[in-house]
Amino acid sequence: MAVVILSTGIKVVWNAQDEWNRAEALSATDPIRAMEHYEHVIHWHVPFLSLSDDAAEKMWAYAEDREQQGDTEQALNTYRVLRGAFYAARSLYTPGKDWIIRCNEKIAALMAAKPAYSEAERKKSFEERKSGNLELLSREKSPHAEWALLTEIGFWGWMTCVFIFIFKAFTPTGAFLARPALYWAGGWGVCYALWVWGLFRV
Repeated sequence: MAVVILSTGIKVVWNAQDEWNRAEALSATDPIRAMEHYEHVIHWHVPFLSLSDDAAEKMWAYAEDREQQGDTEQALNTYRVLRGAFYAARSLYTPGKDWIIRCNEKIAALMAAKPAYSEAERKKSFEERKSGNLELLSREKSPHAEWALLTEIGFWGWMTCVFIFIFKAFTPTGAFLARPALYWAGGWGVCYALWVWGLFRV
């Protein structure tokens, strides 16, 4: 079990660092593609490491630059992607809450600055429209802890069953053992189903 946890942790860190390296390589020549890789860094969020915050800083700086250059659509899209990246990385808790709050403010302001889409909206002031947008953005629900926990149990369960299957379903000479193979394969199926079910309910 410890081996599975360690190997998975290494895999996550490796992927996050790889996405960071790809983003840095593209930042000067293809900033839009670089933003995609910075987003992936946040998806591979690792607690206690600075990679997610570093990627968020890059995305925020790019969005502000686009905003200052008058490219409000690209700025708005980047703020939304940055906000969504942290929501996509949540499990038992939501990482990057400070970034989400900052993005909410920017998104609300940029949306309020757009031409009003209805007569009722045209009667509102900029601050009223911004306040309404901010209220909607701030309604995001926290992840359902029970389903997130079930997802975690299911994930580690099927990973463990695969690991044990390798050692229990075969003898040192390579002979196949049907009973333990069926037992651990069944455990894998149950845990995998719990994992997928939890993912759809979080």
